Amino acid sequence: MAKFKVILIKHGYPSVEPERRVITDAGGEFFDGDKMSDEEEARICSEAEGILVRWRKITPDMIKTYRRCKILIRYGVGFDNVDVNAATEAGIIVGHLPTYCLDEVSSHTVALWLACVRRVVETHRKLARGGWDANPPAPIFRTKGKTFGLIGLGNIGQSVARKLSGWGMNLLACDPFVDPKRAEALGVRLVDQETLLRESDYVSLHVPLLPETRHLMSERQFAVIKPGAILVNTARGPVVDAKALLAALESGRVAFAALDVFEEEPPALHSPLRTHPRMVLTDHVAWYSEDSQLELKITAAEEAVRVCTGGLPRSIANPEVLQRLGRAKDWTPTEMYRWQLRRLEKLQAVNR
Repeated sequence: MAKFKVILIKHGYPSVEPERRVITDAGGEFFDGDKMSDEEEARICSEAEGILVRWRKITPDMIKTYRRCKILIRYGVGFDNVDVNAATEAGIIVGHLPTYCLDEVSSHTVALWLACVRRVVETHRKLARGGWDANPPAPIFRTKGKTFGLIGLGNIGQSVARKLSGWGMNLLACDPFVDPKRAEALGVRLVDQETLLRESDYVSLHVPLLPETRHLMSERQFAVIKPGAILVNTARGPVVDAKALLAALESGRVAFAALDVFEEEPPALHSPLRTHPRMVLTDHVAWYSEDSQLELKITAAEEAVRVCTGGLPRSIANPEVLQRLGRAKDWTPTEMYRWQLRRLEKLQAVNR
């Protein structure tokens, strides 16, 4: 008889053998819910100790039916499709995987930025139409000596900083949770958000989607951003107010924008984001490589096993749940995850 049950609900993967192997090797029973009816999925979720989630929105009403669930694991860095507050109220740990695609997202960030700086897409389109200009009509400037601003200096932001360390640029970051010594070791100067926006030629977003980061870049921020700046977003779509961004592009306040994520995914077919001449777009693929996908699947299953067999996950999106479970002292996160504890401490201080 299986020691515990884990279900991966509707996911779209061609294979779930990595997850099945990890779960069953640990004595658990694994359920592939991709083709299940809603009724069958709900029944198994009500019996499962572990529930793995990719895209599905997990609502408070759904969480109420997860009678035996110990952990909900979001397949990704972000966890905004899971109602974290409802899970906390139910005593369910919300896990996520903040390190599985650091190399991919940071490389994609640099690729999008360079595509804007060097006008790669624009030039490609010109050649595809039969054009050729020995002296390009639009000015291009060197990156050396410019300022690159990172809003968010967590795992991915730090990876971007490391990759840009030899480019001869000034690196700035805005992040209330980062260890100043870590920033200093990366050659990054910590500043407030307004200073970063005023001084940066390039602004790249690397924050989770939380109530306090929704529309982090909106009219007020675009009003103070350095004229002619380039904006890159590989974080979450709603971090940027799309209407405000389009207005900033039209006014020339923002020279180029590169987006891998959108407020609405996919963006509507008639959306001006799709056709704006000074936009570089990819379809939420910054996370992807064959390597990162395999790592994601194995790590998610391992986290489920860890909790279903009495342990705690390496990363917790709602560390406050540990107080409810009486296990706060049992969790010792590595340095990579300590931002979560610092965030919890700051929130607790505000609420006192």
